[in-house]
Amino acid sequence: APPPLAYADEAQAVVMPARAAPAPAKAPHAYVITPVPELNWDGNWPAVAAALPLRGVAQQLAMQAELIECSIDGNAVVFKVRVPIETWRTPGNVEKLTVALAERFGRPVRVDTELGAVWYTASAEAQAHREACQRAAEDTVANDPFVNSLIREFDAWVVPGSITPPPAMLASAAAN
Repeated sequence: APPPLAYADEAQAVVMPARAAPAPAKAPHAYVITPVPELNWDGNWPAVAAALPLRGVAQQLAMQAELIECSIDGNAVVFKVRVPIETWRTPGNVEKLTVALAERFGRPVRVDTELGAVWYTASAEAQAHREACQRAAEDTVANDPFVNSLIREFDAWVVPGSITPPPAMLASAAAN
């Protein structure tokens, strides 16, 4: 075992991955899905990113990236994406994303990345869906006549945090 540290300044620094500046609470612009007719694609990046056959950090790159622009350069498709964490932008991860997109669209692909705050990502869309399902489940219980009669007649209550949406409701987002 290493000897105990005599002074706090002897401790080794922990290096954290570079992150973009924290995102403001509200997006600076409305989300606009721009179709790409050359690809016969509606332009819905969150849906494509969620469906790509990626795992690990490459999957996080796809799920957490925001599409800034999709353009055509000759025969190649150029995806410009913004990523919130620098380490996700490594050449290996970008290459895996590039290959998955090329397979998806059947054309050569180039992925250009930039570091920055993101809002409209597959991950954010999935989180919003989970939150909407949770609210719907809580509303269903709150408005259920039988539950309300139990509350009135027996001075009962619904245990906070005990309501969960049915798995089928949550899975509906994955199917879309």
